[in-house]
Amino acid sequence: MALPRSIAYNGLVRFKTGLLIGLAVGYYYGTKAGQERHQQLDRYLSQIRATDAYQELRIRLGDLAVDGIGRTRDLVDEVAFGGASPTAADAPFDFHGDPTLN
Repeated sequence: MALPRSIAYNGLVRFKTGLLIGLAVGYYYGTKAGQERHQQLDRYLSQIRATDAYQELRIRLGDLAVDGIGRTRDLVDEVAFGGASPTAADAPFDFHGDPTLN
């Protein structure tokens, strides 16, 4: 026996309304808890960033990245140009000034 259309419609609308209200309440409380946790993690990270060990590690990693870029350019020069840096006569483009390789 099928339910009359008005009962099925009202039940569907009530379900959707309840679902939307439930999602809104969950979102509100979730973002409130998420904001507090975010602030807590931000305080921890600020404390870590203030340490001398973090600052020294950051400087070393920056130097390592610069050194790695230089080694990569040397390797590209060696592979592409047989170890010699390209000159204007060898290459029509200035590869060291190319922003895609920087």
